[in-house]
Amino acid sequence: GLIDCADPECCSNHACRGSQLCVSAPKPIDILLRKQPPAITASFFERMKFLIDEGSLQNYARQETFNE
Repeated sequence: GLIDCADPECCSNHACRGSQLCVSAPKPIDILLRKQPPAITASFFERMKFLIDEGSLQNYARQETFNE
């Protein structure tokens, strides 16, 4: 049969797994549940840093470009 990698149901097919159309970022809640919660007194940056941590949502972001 035909395989359409633009169809999300086809992303589990071996022909589409590497397709750009099937690449997705993890959900922020999934990342938050894997980590220790920041302290109540943590700064805004410390609370939001999970977005740019290695292997997180913004995989192209570099932490050294941000001011704490």
